[in-house]
Amino acid sequence: MTELAVILCRLAQYSAASVLMGSALFFVYALPSEGPAAAASLRWPRPLLMSAALVLLVATVIGLVAQTAVLAGSLADALTAQSLGAVLTQVDLGKAALARASLALLAAIYIGAAARSRAPWIGTGLLGALATATFGWMGHGVATDGGGHALHLAADVVHALAAAVWLGALAAFVGLLASPRQGLDRLTVTADALTRFSPLGIALVATLAATGLVNAWFLVGRHVVMALRDPYGQLLALKLALFAGMLALAALHRQKSVPALAARIASQALPQGDALASLRRSVMAEALLGLAVLALVAWFGTLEPPTAMAM
Repeated sequence: MTELAVILCRLAQYSAASVLMGSALFFVYALPSEGPAAAASLRWPRPLLMSAALVLLVATVIGLVAQTAVLAGSLADALTAQSLGAVLTQVDLGKAALARASLALLAAIYIGAAARSRAPWIGTGLLGALATATFGWMGHGVATDGGGHALHLAADVVHALAAAVWLGALAAFVGLLASPRQGLDRLTVTADALTRFSPLGIALVATLAATGLVNAWFLVGRHVVMALRDPYGQLLALKLALFAGMLALAALHRQKSVPALAARIASQALPQGDALASLRRSVMAEALLGLAVLALVAWFGTLEPPTAMAM
């Protein structure tokens, strides 16, 4: 039961940090800086980021207690000052959790106090990026010994940052497309946002692929056959399949949905309901696949990789 709590808290932290970083930055690079379609003029961006900050804070604290319970052997032992103090001061994941909780709290205060302008999104995105980077000290990269330690840890951090930018953007797109009734002005903003994200999305995929290969080398190495027989390797293979599904949906947006939407806007014709609904379903499906990927990462991140078992 404690192990399940650790996995669920990891999932909540990954999801919340992705929104805190990726959605906040999306409001800067993909939406207008002013006007009715600017993030500061919309009702949902600030509550979305505030919720993400609070979820990240709560999930980090609960996750720290659950992880301490796993290390200490029981929840009762985990709740002692000695056990919690030891994890917070002597274990990398404890130090990272303390930093992440502090950043989440700071983000919540900042979002609540900041004026309705462009600045809060930039500051929140930076705080979210720092919080996301701490996940590198919660994964397998920090445990790598020898000369490859810095490379593996750096790959873990960059991988987490790239994933957060992508998934946070998906959360923002879901918000933009949530309303069933959208005028041409709103649709123009959505189409422009999709167009602006497209080249960034390609760069993110390349980054995820490159850092994923580095991580796979350290965690699986030459033990591919062994990995596929092990739960860790099977979950990793499933993650890659879901990632491929996300790429297929992203390609559908780029090649079909965006040009069709742009053509209708250029002709001053509102998209038919089924066309807009199709785009909405496609983006939602991609977001759900992303959430499933995070769930798998949260799961196999608690398992021992094949390279460790082969030693």
